[in-house]
Amino acid sequence: MRKVFIPRGEIATHDSLYTDRVVVKGVLRVNGKLSAKEIVGGGIIEAREIVCDDISADHITADSITAKRIAANKLFVQFECQASEAIAVRDYATAGYVSTGVLSLTLSDIQACDADKVIILKKKKSLVGLLWASWWRGLYLDVFHGGKKAAQKGEQSTEEMPRNVPAAEQQEESSAATAPDDEVAAAAVSQDNDTFDLIICLLNEAKKHGFVVTKYGPGSADTKDVAA
Repeated sequence: MRKVFIPRGEIATHDSLYTDRVVVKGVLRVNGKLSAKEIVGGGIIEAREIVCDDISADHITADSITAKRIAANKLFVQFECQASEAIAVRDYATAGYVSTGVLSLTLSDIQACDADKVIILKKKKSLVGLLWASWWRGLYLDVFHGGKKAAQKGEQSTEEMPRNVPAAEQQEESSAATAPDDEVAAAAVSQDNDTFDLIICLLNEAKKHGFVVTKYGPGSADTKDVAA
């Protein structure tokens, strides 16, 4: 079996290439026709015409492709892209005309398509996006549900405590029960201030990540930007 191998970091250029198997880890450029039974390796392939059974690469650019199965992260075909069984493109695909059995893609710019089945893939979130969503969820639970859960645990723990309380603690409880209304109001204000500080931190973090905080709801005619 004739085999062509392009290592990672190298660029190979051919006027035309006819072989059985091509392993591309670097860059393969063919000015004319590239014909092989199998093209793999996850590298970059550029050719005027590609004819093969199976082709799998990170980036494929060609004027026309004829194959059985095509798999790529990015696929750019100027004219016709024909795969008798399936085409799967993870990131982006563009072509003048696509003909295949099953077409799976995320984003595309295809002028004409003839496929038995089309599957739209969901784009995976980045790690930063996942961390950002997790941070928002944790903050929401702390602000809106943390206090209730803590209060419920506190009530359960006080119910389970024995009632043999020393005299000093009984005096403290009685003094707390008879505390002036001003002290109770001050405690409530302190809790409100803590919640307000959390909201301010939340708005500042949202502003750092490019979000815009507005005074009015979306679609309002008098929308004004308000710095968090």
